[in-house]
This record gives sequence, structure tokens and C-alpha cells, in this order.
Amino acid sequence: MAKINSINNKAQDLTIDPGASGDSFLQFNINDVAEFKIGVDDSDSDKFKISQGSDLAANTTFVMTANGERTMPLQPAFLAVAGTENNATGDSTFHDIGSITATTEIYDQGSNFTPGDGAGTGALFTAPISGRYLLSFSVTTRIDSSTGGDDQYTRITTSNRTYFAYTLPTRNQASGFYGIDGDISWVATVLADMDASDTCIFYVVSRGGSKVDDIIRGYLSGVLMV
Repeated sequence: MAKINSINNKAQDLTIDPGASGDSFLQFNINDVAEFKIGVDDSDSDKFKISQGSDLAANTTFVMTANGERTMPLQPAFLAVAGTENNATGDSTFHDIGSITATTEIYDQGSNFTPGDGAGTGALFTAPISGRYLLSFSVTTRIDSSTGGDDQYTRITTSNRTYFAYTLPTRNQASGFYGIDGDISWVATVLADMDASDTCIFYVVSRGGSKVDDIIRGYLSGVLMV
């Protein structure tokens, strides 16, 4: 039979029950300092939590509801939006998103993303720990096929390596390339290996031609997966 504020140690199970109300938990200390607390938060719809320190309601690293939905509130994740920038590329310029047109954060869980300031510093994500990060980049460009770049692509550059995506001929040429005028959307996604303190930068480029191709909008995102 369970007892208030006690552990019922039976032959085949271990039950932790505070009684009529209150949190049901285990706390892990080192040298009398609370490091982690794991249990059911009675004051928050009986969610199962793992938290740092001695408070289930603070510094929570894992949450599972009674319906089985799971979240990790401290897991590194970010989403940012870039606006319009005229004449961003077209002459082989690797345009660093956010270096001229500032990016706006939608969220930055873990505070590891630095928005582009629009004054020369582009958007930058810094990995807080080593792991596999899902990085995604979507951008819409406006192409002038008469004098713009010969082809266009995006790239995601991390400290370890560079990931290229979607090379497409865009300029009218006698060599057989076809011309495209108007807006084109590009998407690049990769599960990248990043070490602690490695960085990630997002680029779009039109090669050759003149600097007349515009960036209409862009979305940058990432999350630590494993």
C-alpha cells in the first residue's frame, strides 16, 4: 500500500505516490546539489517531466503529456525570415542571406542563431553541441534572364562541409541553355554533422552575367535531431 511521501517497495515494482495531491518525483543530487528531477508535475496537468535542478516547473528538458505528445523545450531550434533584396546576385556573387537585408527571428530556442543585421553581417547558426542537425533553406529569387546569371543555386555551408542544391540554367544562351524570367523558389535541406561551435551560413548565387537578380524572400531553419 502506498504511503504519503514514501516509496512502496514491493517484490516486483516501485511506486512513488505523494498521496492526495502534489508532484510525484525522483531527484538526483551530487554533493547535496540538485542536478535533475524526474516525475509528474501535478500543477501542470500531470505532465511527465525531466528538469534541471530541483523544480519540475523550471529548466524543463523533456515534457510528455497524458496523451503522449512529447516536446523538448531546450532543444536547439530556430526559424528566421529574410526579406527582399534587389540586385543581390547574378554575377557569381555568393549572397550571404541577411548580410544586406536583415533577417527576422520567428523563434530561437536555445539562443544559438544570430540574425543578419543588414549591414554586412549575414545570418549565422552556431551549434552548441556536437550532433546531427536538420538544416533547411528556402528562397525565392526574381530572375532577369537577359543579363542575369547563367545558372542559379543555393548552398548551406557549415564548418565541416558545403551542401549544394538545385543548379538550374536560367539565362538565354546560344549554347542551348533556356531562359527563365520571373520568380523561382529553391529549397535545400540536409541532415548535417556539426561539431560544437561549428557554424552554418546560407547562400544563394547566380553565376555569370550581371548583378540584376533579386531575392524576394527566404526562410532559414534548423533543429538538433540526434
